[in-house]
Parts: sequence; C-alpha cells; structure tokens
Amino acid sequence: MNRIEAIFSFIDEKDKVVDVGCDQAKLSKLLLTRNQCSIASDISEKVIKKAKESIKDDRIDFRVSNGLEKINKDEVDTLVLSGMGTHTIIEILSNTKIKFKKIITISNNYHDILREKMNTFGYIVSEEQIIKENNKYYNLILFVPGNKNYSESELLIGLNHKDIDLYKEYLEYLSNKYKIIKKTSEDKNKKVDKMLEIIDKKLKTV
Repeated sequence: MNRIEAIFSFIDEKDKVVDVGCDQAKLSKLLLTRNQCSIASDISEKVIKKAKESIKDDRIDFRVSNGLEKINKDEVDTLVLSGMGTHTIIEILSNTKIKFKKIITISNNYHDILREKMNTFGYIVSEEQIIKENNKYYNLILFVPGNKNYSESELLIGLNHKDIDLYKEYLEYLSNKYKIIKKTSEDKNKKVDKMLEIIDKKLKTV
C-alpha cells in the first residue's frame, strides 16, 4: 500500500474532501473510482494547470490556493495534508477557522510536535499507520476533534497504530537510527537516550 492508497483507506464515501498540496491530484483521481467528488488545491498555478490537463473530470474542483484561503467551511469536512513538513501543516491550520471532522496528515518530520500542536487546535490522534514506500517509512496520522493528555511515549512514537507488524518494523528502524546517532555523536544527547528508552520499552509490548 502506497501513501495515496493509505490516505484513501481512511476516507469514507460521504466525506467532503479537500486535498491541500494536491500535487498531481492522485488522491482525487482515486476518489473518482467510487464516484466521489473532491477539491484538489495547491499553491502552485502551474501544478493545478498540469493536473487539470491530465485529469479532465468535473467531479474534481481544482483550485489555486495558499493553504485553505479559498476553501469555504460548508464545502468540506475532511482535510488531507500530505507531502509537507509539520511546520507547514501547523501554519495552514493556524490560518483557518474551518473546523473539520477529520484531518489526515503525512508529515515528513517532527511528529511529536504535530501531535502536541494539533491538541491545542482541538484535534486528537484517532489512528496512525506506518507506510513503507520505496524503502522509506511514512507516518500517517488521522486526527479527529477532541482533547487529550498524551504520555511522553505517545507524543514521541505515536499511538493507536493500525498495522502493528509494520509499526514494529518502524520502531526497530528508529532504534537502529538512534543507536548510530548516539555512537557517532561526541556530545551527550538526552533526547536520543530518551527516545531509545521509549522505543526499546515499546518494542517489548508490541
């Protein structure tokens, strides 16, 4: 399962979807297979023009928009933010008053910061799924409305993972990564030690 297929699996048929940073609109194209309309948005006019030329279908509403600036709250209830960094996701959500029933993210860094900041926006982690694509690991997180006091472990390595076997593989990858960092670093790094402690403890229970 690739990233687009994974995102698709978290979307219900009645969800009103906006894919921000849609790139080639692959998700919207996949949604068409079950006759589902969506908004495909990107900040790049060139990207949107190319996507419109390759996918000629009126069920996809293509828009050039900086984040959610040109999206109306009554049009959508499900937000997809994939292929961007955590700080970009936070910036997009900081600049909108739209409240979503579901936000699906795949950020490429700082997942602990994302989980914590989303809590301040009024969203909690419902489910997570590790995706392995081209020998790289990606962390999909499904957020829903709510508020939660996370443990340190939950913030750092996630919770409610959908694919336990792949999650365990990902944790083993992280463990090896941090062991190499610790071995090659000349300075004592408390965060690396804490991550190794949490990961190793989690590996014993999954």
